[in-house]
Amino acid sequence: MVNIEDFQLKPISYDELNIILQWRNSKRVRSLMYTDHQIDWEEHYQWFNKINKDPKKMVFVLYDKNKSLGIVSFSNINKDHSRCEWGFYIGDETAPKGSGTIMGILALDKIFNEVGLNKVCSQVFQDNTKSLGYHQKLGFEIEGKLIDHVQKNNRFIDVIQMALFAKKWVDVRPVLLHQLGGG
Repeated sequence: MVNIEDFQLKPISYDELNIILQWRNSKRVRSLMYTDHQIDWEEHYQWFNKINKDPKKMVFVLYDKNKSLGIVSFSNINKDHSRCEWGFYIGDETAPKGSGTIMGILALDKIFNEVGLNKVCSQVFQDNTKSLGYHQKLGFEIEGKLIDHVQKNNRFIDVIQMALFAKKWVDVRPVLLHQLGGG
């Protein structure tokens, strides 16, 4: 059983760039991204520099004790409208079962409780049933569908727009902690 106390989110740093590039270029992760080409070091390093200068972005690495497992990012942070978008992945294929749920809990706690936003938005490829289920488990609800929004492998894919509000997170969080055995 995983213990949420063993996990933490840390702001991304230069030290993690090599492992993040490996994760990001893995077929498993890359196939589920809008940008799915093989990324070289220069492009990756430019991305890192860009996110560190952009006040509308926050990127964190999930750690289990001292082992990095994945990343979660918030973008288009809009304090005037109290909303943002998020993206994430567990890159380490040996991550303990439950790591993704813990990453979601820690990240949503951070954006709702520390940053103080009201809404987190997400876009999920319709055929990514695992991500759709994950979002629903975290309390996200479907707000709409973008038809034929992305072209991948010579076919168009619909994108599901989802959102979670801070007031719903207050109710969902204890349920998730209980499921993990921590509450």
